[in-house]
Amino acid sequence: MSQRQDEIDYQPVATTGEDQGHSSSSSCCRRPNCLIKAREMEEGHGICCCTHGYMIPIFILFVLVLVILLLPWDTFHRREEQANHAVATPLPCQMQLVESLPIGLNFSDDSPSFLTTFEAFQWLISNAKISLDIAAPYWTLRGVDINDSSTQQGEHLFQRLLANGDTGKPKIRLRIALNSNQESFWYADARILANYGAADVVAVNQMNSKLLIADNQHFYIGSSTMDFRSFTQVKELGVLAKNCPHLTRDVVKIFKAYWHVGSGNEIPSFWPWTYDSHFNRKHPILLNVSNKYTMKAFVSTSPPSLTATGRSQELEAVLNTIDTASSYIYIALRDYLPLLRMENKTKYWPDIDNALRKAAVDRKVVIKLLISWWKHSEPSEEHFLRSLQDLNHLDENVDIQIRRFVVPSNDDLDRIPYSRFNYNSYMVTENQAYIGSSTWSGEFFFQSTGVGLFLMDNFDNINGSLRIDLFNVFKRDWFSSYALALKPNLQI
Repeated sequence: MSQRQDEIDYQPVATTGEDQGHSSSSSCCRRPNCLIKAREMEEGHGICCCTHGYMIPIFILFVLVLVILLLPWDTFHRREEQANHAVATPLPCQMQLVESLPIGLNFSDDSPSFLTTFEAFQWLISNAKISLDIAAPYWTLRGVDINDSSTQQGEHLFQRLLANGDTGKPKIRLRIALNSNQESFWYADARILANYGAADVVAVNQMNSKLLIADNQHFYIGSSTMDFRSFTQVKELGVLAKNCPHLTRDVVKIFKAYWHVGSGNEIPSFWPWTYDSHFNRKHPILLNVSNKYTMKAFVSTSPPSLTATGRSQELEAVLNTIDTASSYIYIALRDYLPLLRMENKTKYWPDIDNALRKAAVDRKVVIKLLISWWKHSEPSEEHFLRSLQDLNHLDENVDIQIRRFVVPSNDDLDRIPYSRFNYNSYMVTENQAYIGSSTWSGEFFFQSTGVGLFLMDNFDNINGSLRIDLFNVFKRDWFSSYALALKPNLQI
């Protein structure tokens, strides 16, 4: 293995003939479709240069033939791709929830449990034979300044990725898109990977997506970034899809847009058709999930400027899920803030807040919000939550419940900064499930990159259904000792 570096500096053809019966000043060519040019010769004879008129229409016809033959190539392939996706038969896809439970966060033995985020990432890295694309804002897998055993899983993944740069070994195409709006400490590991030749790295403005794609066949979407905390110190949740080529190829287009922008290109006013999605809120893909049941699915993105034709914007899809719920809406988030914070301006942003109020008051939908409470929670958040919950006094049929989720900690665990909180980002209703990568505040939908997976079914109770699994995760957390009723001056 080669030595590894720990740092990086980052006239037409003339036809001639003599006309002895005419002077040089007169035309020697009298065909009506001929262009004539006469010039004096030394002998005093005029040479008639005649360009035949029929050559012009032939040339125009030739150009038209090229247009007819070549321009439809793009359209043909676009329609061909659309036709390939317009299928009525459910397409194969193995899909499951994965999550991270922080050290010290324990549930009862009969509580639902799932594959860990670390195991999911390890599987994707191990099974990538050709390519591995990763979008993640933070790259602090090693925990350089943290002398704690909880960094081991992150360090293990870092070494696995670094080995891709070893000489004399098979190498995959490893591409990384990270967040450019942060201190260099937060992407130090990615810079080392680039310096060692293990990966190509680009930086994207306001990158907040968490996405892994292996061989255009498997992917992860969720809240976990490439930080050791995401495996042992922060509560995370996502979806691992295996052997899911049709939906994965759609997800690849999202990363392709990140790579385009991160490579120094301007965001186009209109994305080329190769970025288009054929699956969206109105036309989802039909999946045969793990050979057990069928679900409709699509992947949404934020912000609007990175959303290509045919793809649903994440905010639009979230609002639609709320607006179409008829029984219940359960939501788990790190932050819930009806604000739009841009540069030094803060504006009231009521889009989601109004949708929840309307669902509760107009349609009597039961609403439960499980919002994280940790050291860096916004104090103003409680005012918005309390205002929402106070609608219960309007009508006895209005049911809005809010709890704060607190990850337990101690003096030793508190040594690790930016840890010990619940970073879930999901919503589940009676027939839809949404797993995202961001918190719910206006700027995350309009400025930051985000990606969300939406799943729909029409079944009330299917063992193993991903939507039912998500429902059970919410119930487990909601009724646990870590979920505290909303009350003034909550202290942790």
